[in-house]
Amino acid sequence: MHRQLCAARLGLAVLLGLAIVTSFASVAPAAAQTGDPLISDRPDFTESTGTIAPGRFQIEGGITSQEIGEEDSLSVGELLVRYGLGENLEARLGVGSWTRIEVPGDQLEGFEDPTVQMKVRLTPPVSDRPPGFPAVALLVGTSVPVGSEELTVDEWEPEAVLAFDWILTDMLTLGANLGVAFPTADGEQFDQLLASVTAGIAATDRLGVFLETYGFSQEVDDGDATQYVDTGVTFALTDDLQLDARIGFGLNDPSPERYVGVGAAFRW
Repeated sequence: MHRQLCAARLGLAVLLGLAIVTSFASVAPAAAQTGDPLISDRPDFTESTGTIAPGRFQIEGGITSQEIGEEDSLSVGELLVRYGLGENLEARLGVGSWTRIEVPGDQLEGFEDPTVQMKVRLTPPVSDRPPGFPAVALLVGTSVPVGSEELTVDEWEPEAVLAFDWILTDMLTLGANLGVAFPTADGEQFDQLLASVTAGIAATDRLGVFLETYGFSQEVDDGDATQYVDTGVTFALTDDLQLDARIGFGLNDPSPERYVGVGAAFRW
């Protein structure tokens, strides 16, 4: 009963949040409606090469539930605040999600460590690039060990990612990431490589679908490589408001058996 009440309250909070965001979108100044497509870095794992226009904000967030064996977890927030500093540069703040982890006989909850990051586009617009040449961006950042006592890793965890995007047709795009990170597990910091590939399909002017695979060289020190697959949809309610949903699976232990999530992105 307690879990059902929590789920009901979270669902109500999500609906309320979406209603508030929609109300903001409906009163946004006409000047903010640029007609440029909103490009978010959710709900897939792969980071895009797009940056926010100078002087504008974009906020992205959502909820994810996942299962790993007998462990259930719920993350609420997933907030990423993006601000355009220049034509090719944006600042990014990841607000640590509130997370609850349940295992038989025990439960942890609190806020994860936040992150700070910069993204810089390294290539000119598509009209100025050779045919077939991808858009390229570099993301660098780190976590900040100030989360809740039970969930902070007590270490700065830097990361650098190269993002690539190809426009294959009017309906089909391809994205990829290659990166290196230095996460911490069981008090030990280690080197980690990451990679991803995602295909995006513009089903309509407002509806998008993606299919993705990604993985890590290891998620614990001296651990095995892990791989994932996921798929999802995005739907643009307006030029500046997008909703999303996703479902994914881990392909090997200790990857999640299943995770599902919903979210939204809004810019102004």
